[in-house]
Amino acid sequence: MLEEHFLEQDAVFRIGRVISVDGRRVRVAVDKLKNNSHLLHRGNVVRNVSVGGYVKITKGFAELVASVDGEHVIEDHTSSRQYGRSADSVRRELEVNLIGYLEGGVFRRGVQEMPLLDNQCFILSEDEFTAIHAFVDEPERALVLGELATEPTQSVLVDVDEIFASHVGIFGNTGSGKSYTLAKLYHELFEKFGDLPGFRGRARFVIIDFNGEYVDREPSPEDDRSTSVIAGRRYKNSIVLSTRRDDADKIQLPAEVIGNPLFWTVLLDATEKTQAPFLARVLESDYWDRQLNHPEDLLAILADMVDRATSSTDNGVDRQTVLNLLSEVQTCLGAAPSRALTDLMDDLRQNLHYNATTRQFYWGSWGPTYVTSDHQDWKALTSDKVRGLAVDFSQIQRGIDLIRFKIVLQYYSDIISGFSNREHLSPLIKRMETRVPDIKKLVVVQEGNTYEPPLLVVSLRDVNLAMRKVIPMLLCKYLYDAKKDQDPEGQTLLNLVIDEAHNILSFDSSRESEAWRDYRLETFEEIVKEGRKFGVFLTIASQRPHDISPTIISQLHNYFLHRLVNDLDIRAIEKAVAYLDRVSFESLPILPTGTCVVAGIAAQIPVRVMVGALEPRYTPNSQTIEVVKAWTSPFAPSEPSLPTDLVDGGSPTEQAVSDFDWQ
Repeated sequence: MLEEHFLEQDAVFRIGRVISVDGRRVRVAVDKLKNNSHLLHRGNVVRNVSVGGYVKITKGFAELVASVDGEHVIEDHTSSRQYGRSADSVRRELEVNLIGYLEGGVFRRGVQEMPLLDNQCFILSEDEFTAIHAFVDEPERALVLGELATEPTQSVLVDVDEIFASHVGIFGNTGSGKSYTLAKLYHELFEKFGDLPGFRGRARFVIIDFNGEYVDREPSPEDDRSTSVIAGRRYKNSIVLSTRRDDADKIQLPAEVIGNPLFWTVLLDATEKTQAPFLARVLESDYWDRQLNHPEDLLAILADMVDRATSSTDNGVDRQTVLNLLSEVQTCLGAAPSRALTDLMDDLRQNLHYNATTRQFYWGSWGPTYVTSDHQDWKALTSDKVRGLAVDFSQIQRGIDLIRFKIVLQYYSDIISGFSNREHLSPLIKRMETRVPDIKKLVVVQEGNTYEPPLLVVSLRDVNLAMRKVIPMLLCKYLYDAKKDQDPEGQTLLNLVIDEAHNILSFDSSRESEAWRDYRLETFEEIVKEGRKFGVFLTIASQRPHDISPTIISQLHNYFLHRLVNDLDIRAIEKAVAYLDRVSFESLPILPTGTCVVAGIAAQIPVRVMVGALEPRYTPNSQTIEVVKAWTSPFAPSEPSLPTDLVDGGSPTEQAVSDFDWQ
């Protein structure tokens, strides 16, 4: 009876034979009785083979599995036209691509051997179909991602080791569901492993969140429960950065990181030839640190700099140089500046002048009573006043303020002495004036790691554009270097997740220097190429894979591909994902929201997955706005609205019309 059952099953499931073998590409002639969309077997409806499905080719005892990439209708010249139907004169052929083989009921990816002509081809049985889509051998390592888009009854499980011990790329246009997929993966991970002591002690996950999508939300009128995006708050800590507020959260970094020349080279976008060596020379020296311990000596140095500046005939040193020097010192003193120093600066602004024709400083109004720099009383009017100041330099704490103070003093010392070119270094000081206040709002010097929960979300939503590029790279570089130094054998796990990765991983950018771009890309390329050896893995999510460095894209192990409509983005994926079949590529522009193509080492074959649902409180803050629902709902005065008081008098529309340049 068992033999009759298999014979009957083979008779029903057999669909044709191999007629052509060209490498991995095989053509199968379909039996003319198997051209219906469905077949009947023991009262059950069996879906017939179609494009995007799979078939089994038997070669002796070997069972080869191939994906169906296309089908064609060929005129059959061997059929008799004297009698019979016109349909009998055509033959259906399938174009299939070998992807693996079945061994003992288990699917193995890869081509072990090639089929022969006239080998029989079959539809997969239910058990064989399940075996192909069984990506996890051990249930305790499985996470539920969703269901097959073509077969909703078939759940798709992914292996924790294959996903979280690998580099992952999640790509898709805005609104396609990539943020939801990222949240789904990490939610399932924390639901399964979050309470295990080994997980909490050995795993760290850092999400660089550019748009605040993974920060917990306030309860809404529809759902008054507390919301915890991705995971509960016992697993998660959020840092909401802001360059607009002084009281916002800050990233904690140790003093050695703040004092690293590389930190300031990146922060100030220092040029490679002149500015970066200057920063390295300043920060690797302890000269100014020693002077701070002796305020009298430091004031003597400042007085000597003022004396040499006001006695110089160099065109690069003028009255403003002296005023800028003292102003920078005043700024470095912090929120409680010296009153004596302020009074001295006011005195210098009123009485110190410079004659560009004679290249000479003078004191007082131009006329018979003025005093020149070669007068015997000159030092008493200028440098001696600096030497006699009562300034408390202890207010300059270690960290960013101290570094800025050292850079400022060394810069003016070099300029006044003629050791450095002012034109080369002055742009560095100008950038420091704007970026140091910003970085002080984002970073604080703190020894030790106080982030106990395994998941850390760093929100950059309220951070300006300059710091958006700097902070992620500085943080990732610090975490990667610290992981290599403290755990070279990779006993712990560090996952860096970069949402909207095109913001910092773009290959082409017109707003930055080539040296800065190369350094930025080399940092992340090193992580993606060498991080696996140290237990550091990278997950990137982006709308534009074409903008991201091809090196980074090609080194990813797993891909979750949502809807991509731009041809350049699709080509970038096509070049990087060698094992993605043609049907999957062609489906990328038409994938529905929430459906993605999973490909990589975690999936034995590329599959289209409908990502499973999350509870509303765990979903990211990226929901598409329902404009009709919003516009037809009552408007409460307490709700945020667009500004209407743009100008004094008249409506914004009237002002816009009046300001329009009709010429």
